[in-house]
Amino acid sequence: MKDGVIVPATELKRFVKDVFAQVNVPDEHAAIVADCLVAANLSGVDSHGVVRLAHYIRRLENDSIKSRPDVSFEQTAPAIGILDGDDGLGHVAMYHACNHAMTLAEESGAGAVSVKNSSHAGMIGYFIKHIVSKGYLAVITVATDPFLIPFGAKKPFFGTNPIAFGFPTDGMPVILDMATTSIPYGKVALAITEEKTIPSDWGFDDQGGPTADPNRIVGLHPFAGPKGSGLAMIVDIFSSILSGMPWGPHINKMYHDMNQPRKLGHFVWVLDIKKMMPIELFKQRLGDMLGEVGRLEPAEGFDRVCYPGQIEGEKRRERAKDGIPIDPGLYRELQGLAETFRIPPPV
Repeated sequence: MKDGVIVPATELKRFVKDVFAQVNVPDEHAAIVADCLVAANLSGVDSHGVVRLAHYIRRLENDSIKSRPDVSFEQTAPAIGILDGDDGLGHVAMYHACNHAMTLAEESGAGAVSVKNSSHAGMIGYFIKHIVSKGYLAVITVATDPFLIPFGAKKPFFGTNPIAFGFPTDGMPVILDMATTSIPYGKVALAITEEKTIPSDWGFDDQGGPTADPNRIVGLHPFAGPKGSGLAMIVDIFSSILSGMPWGPHINKMYHDMNQPRKLGHFVWVLDIKKMMPIELFKQRLGDMLGEVGRLEPAEGFDRVCYPGQIEGEKRRERAKDGIPIDPGLYRELQGLAETFRIPPPV
């Protein structure tokens, strides 16, 4: 990590909030986004952490993301509602959608919220963790711009279209947060920032061939062929079709259509577990399952068998104690923001 640094999580959050303050983002909104970005870095998901900050600032400065959106919510049925993010920061829209979904679930047993007029919302597992920490079960889907090449096709149509599930435990929650591509595009974006090559089997260049140059990637493979391709379509149905937002190739691109609002759709579904069984019994039964999984004999080349979210949870504990590593290219970018806005860099 030559010329890189180790930054405490509290200092990194301070810096992110300071930067957002310079572009007229309300303190409450800045705190949500800072917490989400740093949570990604703490979890070891650096592709969705502060590497995204400069991009958000560019969009806030050109008004393709509103700094002070009028976020609104309409309850349309006892367990259903629609949240309008008003083209603001997607993290803020998603955070409020999760809170509304939990309120609906508390009242009706389950709550579904469709989100429209949103933008990039960061690591979806952050919002899943927010919900399961309150004792609920959660499912979230998010549509993104076209990057997944459907099974049997030649060109991208669907986005990486992440889907995430979460379940509360007495320890680290079970959180499965995954893209429907073999890797999330954020890993490509991070490689571009760090000026690194990538494995040649991650995706396609504009000629339809493999490439190790992240700048030449125009499409990514779906995981498990037709299964990942089909799931990407399902995510777009829940996220885009249901919310009335653009889908697939009609979604404005994150890094190309920089002057246009993203108009992204999301979907949040929350189940109140205690309406089905005592939450203590659920956690006990899930804990028993996780214990059995952890005692499985690992295959050759593996030290142990982990459950979804376990490695990220362990990484959060480690980085909360030791600090977050920031690679040289990204740190230079953060220093540039600090100089532009005349605020202290993260140290």
